[in-house]
Amino acid sequence: MKVGIENVISELTEQEKHYFPAGLEGELKVVRKIWRPYSRVYRIQAGANGSTRYFWVKMFKMPEGFKEKADKYLSRLKTEFDITQKLQAAFVDTAEMGVISPLAFFPQFGAVVTWESKGQPLSDLIDRNARLWSKDANDSLLLDYAHKCGQALARMQQFTLHDTEYDPFELIEYADIRLQRLVKNKRAPFSEAQRKQVLTFLEREIPHVSIEERRVCGVHSDFAAFNVLAADGHITLTDFTSFKTGSSYVDLTYFYQRLGGFLHKPIFRENFIRQLQQEFLSGYGISGIEHHRMFTLSLVRHTINNFSSLARNRRGGLGKIPLPHVQLFHRRIFHIYREWLDQVCV
Repeated sequence: MKVGIENVISELTEQEKHYFPAGLEGELKVVRKIWRPYSRVYRIQAGANGSTRYFWVKMFKMPEGFKEKADKYLSRLKTEFDITQKLQAAFVDTAEMGVISPLAFFPQFGAVVTWESKGQPLSDLIDRNARLWSKDANDSLLLDYAHKCGQALARMQQFTLHDTEYDPFELIEYADIRLQRLVKNKRAPFSEAQRKQVLTFLEREIPHVSIEERRVCGVHSDFAAFNVLAADGHITLTDFTSFKTGSSYVDLTYFYQRLGGFLHKPIFRENFIRQLQQEFLSGYGISGIEHHRMFTLSLVRHTINNFSSLARNRRGGLGKIPLPHVQLFHRRIFHIYREWLDQVCV
């Protein structure tokens, strides 16, 4: 049976009292459609006039014969729905930050429904206001947003804290899988000697990771400025489809590194990007955490993963060959990553 947005709208309408306790003024109306490789995303208008609200429907789309991938994707949608429901309690006492608010999950339609949150991606705001020629009028607001991102991450981690201990030796296998790919990839300027240098560094440093640095908690897995909506001094965390458990340093260092990624393009103010990174760490609330051994090890993890993904062209989509100017930019990033690994893994 072919399933479409009409099925989701019909289900929501039939159960109006459950999903819209205050009632609806008028019909639910599709006002925007976004086509993605494996999903369709719809913006829906609920109500009219002064009571108008909007929500988003993300529907999974996969050709027949790919049941394993379909099940995996549906599991990710359910994960997002479940964890965002639970995390509402972590932010109930603050008006300055929160997570997206789930409305419904319909596995029979491969759909998750989420109320719309105000704001623009923080990454867009940084991109627009942190360039060399940008005025500094919005600097304090962006620094405040970065600080709140650190606070929000600390809240989320405290709320999802586990009583187990992270095993940092997991990093060696994780890293080596990607290091071997880099060595074999002709597009990546990475040698077997460099692979051994990184592994030697990990094997030397990991045994000295302290117990305090082995906390296990919920991990967003894609915690970055592009998954934070910001407006009017408020931030909203989005996209929890890859949420799992792991080291408390994964999200922390990923956000920090992705901010630094703006400097891959020489059009941004380096001092200001560094300020954003430090303000984020300040909001997180553990003084000197950037000097922790697990902080460095996690940065190495992300660098290797990003390096490997770019070399395999995963960022551009499977089967796509980057245009010449993109390939040149990738080479610049390859050089940045390799140089950083050489400096750190000594």
